[in-house]
Amino acid sequence: MNVVSFPPRVRLVDWQTLAAERLESLYAEEIDRWQRLLDWETTARWEEIERRRRQGAASGLVAIDESGRVRGWCHYAVRDRVLRLDTFTASDDGIAQLLLDRLLSVPALAYVERVSAFLFSDLNGLSQAFRARGLSVDRYWYLGRELMNPMSPPVLQGVRRWRVEDSLATAALFGRAYDASAETRPFAPLGTPEQWFGYVNDLSRGGSGLLIPEATLCLPAGPDRLSAVVLVTRIGESTAHLAQLVVEPQLRRRRIGQQLMETASAAAARVGCRRITVTLGGSNRPARSLFEAARYRTMGSMLAAGTLQPRRSTSVAPGGAVMTRR
Repeated sequence: MNVVSFPPRVRLVDWQTLAAERLESLYAEEIDRWQRLLDWETTARWEEIERRRRQGAASGLVAIDESGRVRGWCHYAVRDRVLRLDTFTASDDGIAQLLLDRLLSVPALAYVERVSAFLFSDLNGLSQAFRARGLSVDRYWYLGRELMNPMSPPVLQGVRRWRVEDSLATAALFGRAYDASAETRPFAPLGTPEQWFGYVNDLSRGGSGLLIPEATLCLPAGPDRLSAVVLVTRIGESTAHLAQLVVEPQLRRRRIGQQLMETASAAAARVGCRRITVTLGGSNRPARSLFEAARYRTMGSMLAAGTLQPRRSTSVAPGGAVMTRR
């Protein structure tokens, strides 16, 4: 006789109702996964998230089956009318659908103007699930290379260390160098001066690891103007991360980006880093060619999804969520 097995029933609970000890194991899994696959130390990040959870400043959902086992969970926040999804893990596509139905339901989107997700996830059906809910999707590639010995960098005249006082000029350079708006871009998706300045300010305060002063450089182009910037952070004891490398559009194809990258890499090696990593948008083929030529190899990828017009109500979607396009 054939035995038919049915998937266990799953309930979604607010992570505020769970004991901190229950969540610690979930955090530990994420810390291990980022360290093992990306060489990225995230312990401090999760300590901050737990602090914000206890204060009610961060939200989360946990999917628990009948046996009490966690089948999936997510962490998100709503700030400046943006629903930001930062962590999303599920045991299968069905659990992912369940979480997304709750996340993108009418109550969640009632006061939201945009949805943004940037996830370290390889769940097969997640991209399709986001697209089915009206979000644009892109894959960001995470590359890295070894820094075996301090190198002699190429000479790039006029380069100096970046300072916090350069934040406004840096934001202006980013605005000139990037597309005006991009739904899947996890930083400054609208491309406004305010968003670019907020993004630079976040990086300078440790939003993607602590800045390495010796390796964070810029190329001035006159009073309050920069023509190139490289921002490098430390994401592990011996791992540096090239958070941004931007060159004035009119100065591209002059090897400025390559020289600035090598100068920053040499500086990171001198302060004890043995590897440097970078994250690149899937559509940024010129940058990918630059880094691959510099011996970077693929270590992993991130899923980026977003929309500037989240769905609103009038029709019933799967799982009881009421949604339609605006």
